[in-house]
Amino acid sequence: MKVKIFTEIYTQNMEEEFNKWAKGKALTKDIIIHTTTVPATQHHDSYLVIAVYYPEGSQFDTEA
Repeated sequence: MKVKIFTEIYTQNMEEEFNKWAKGKALTKDIIIHTTTVPATQHHDSYLVIAVYYPEGSQFDTEA
């Protein structure tokens, strides 16, 4: 298995990079997508984290 991690500051368009990468790729039972947020503190903004776990050699290995 491989993992691709997207982290972005929590904004209205926060999933844009993930959506561009995943466009046209089939979500099958072998794909695990985990999302979580990191809350804001006085030192940084809130972040969204999207981790995609997928098998080696799958269509998710290619960059879009």
